[in-house]
Amino acid sequence: MKLAIFDMDGTLMPIDVGVVWVDFLANKSGADLSEELALSKRYLEDYRCGRFQVEPFMHFHMALLSRFSRQNIERLRERFVEEVVKPNVTSAAKNVVEAMRLEGYVPVLATGTQAFVSETVAQLFGIEHLLATRPVVDSRGEFTGEFEGGFCYGLHKIVRLKEFCQKLGMPLTELSDSVVYTDSITDLPLLQFIESFHGHVVATNPDPQLKEKAQKSGWAVLKLFDRA
Repeated sequence: MKLAIFDMDGTLMPIDVGVVWVDFLANKSGADLSEELALSKRYLEDYRCGRFQVEPFMHFHMALLSRFSRQNIERLRERFVEEVVKPNVTSAAKNVVEAMRLEGYVPVLATGTQAFVSETVAQLFGIEHLLATRPVVDSRGEFTGEFEGGFCYGLHKIVRLKEFCQKLGMPLTELSDSVVYTDSITDLPLLQFIESFHGHVVATNPDPQLKEKAQKSGWAVLKLFDRA
């Protein structure tokens, strides 16, 4: 089986969907999320400065979901998809996913953005398989503020990918036929893991560090849109 593994934010989407989701809730939900908005901006700055920590970030996003009833958060997500996500889905990005599918690859979306939001992007791209942190729901279907399984960021993406391959009954040696697309140097562990099986890397809308690494490593470079 051949996998085409796509990062989401900055790779298939020209926006950081998780960041914009918080902005949307702060502006459209009617709830006072001024503290959450400030914290979201702090996490973004930490990411840009290289001091980002994924665990508190994920707890933050899960707690935010639990601020709302399931019915209300579902309604807000529908608006978010229509008003924010769909307008940022480019034909260039969709064409890459479809081209890989036509070549016999199985598309996989592997993202650090929690699944309640990122699954909507996967659906818009027709991607069946999503690797992302999933929120826990209680017996009534309401979000508890907790998450299940592990993160899908940095080194953790390798763990999630191994779990996915095991679920499919796919030997890791078959990754030699796979391709990974990402914009971020934070995915370097995953890229090197794929390359260790002689798989392929496509630096997509790469940040400066990844672009430099791609040039040194002989990786393909693809520009689908300008980075936000």
